[in-house]
Amino acid sequence: MNKSVSYWLEAEYKRQMPGIAQDANPAKVMAARLSKLLTQWRERFNEHAEITSSWFVRSTDKAVSSSVTHALNTAGMSVKMRNTPELKNVLAATYQTQVSLIKSIPEQYLTQVDLLVQESVSRGRDIAWLRDELQQRYGVTRRRAIMIARDQNNKATNAIAVERNIAVGVTEGIWEHHSGGSKTYRQSHVKAGNDKLKFDLRKGAYIGGQWIMPGELPNCNCTFRPVVPGFA
Repeated sequence: MNKSVSYWLEAEYKRQMPGIAQDANPAKVMAARLSKLLTQWRERFNEHAEITSSWFVRSTDKAVSSSVTHALNTAGMSVKMRNTPELKNVLAATYQTQVSLIKSIPEQYLTQVDLLVQESVSRGRDIAWLRDELQQRYGVTRRRAIMIARDQNNKATNAIAVERNIAVGVTEGIWEHHSGGSKTYRQSHVKAGNDKLKFDLRKGAYIGGQWIMPGELPNCNCTFRPVVPGFA
């Protein structure tokens, strides 16, 4: 999307700006031509949002189910995974969240592109300025996409793991802190991990003055270890 928009804008900017008629409105001319391109990319992202989200939910549930089964078997508990109504609700909610977030990425980027073009035209900026600004906005959008992907993976993994455990009778977990390679983390989560805080999977852990689940807060990489009855 970024390559397409950048290529088209540079070509159109060079072609249109020097020869726009005196009675024409440059901002309107560029906006009209840009509108079609932006619509096409919104449609492509909308289509891929559903495809990608569906794949994400299926693959995450498959990986989590395998991990939970292995962990419980290792602890001496033989289980068979069941798709409970609660799990189905989590999977459906995860799907809808992914669709919305993926769609939000191009919306934010394309809105910024539109504003940049209008500013470039109205203030007589040259193509070099527009190119630099587009590249900067792309960097912001890319970093946001990476953050969303990592954050949502943590949330989905833990939410599915919780329901998979509860479905087979495991209702408690031990908080495990993971920085995920991040240089910033919550000290209260570190303490919970060090203390091996046990909590009710149906309720969450009381940390930092609130009830939360591992991976629930933004950029939280924490997980939990299931407490198998009779094997804790």
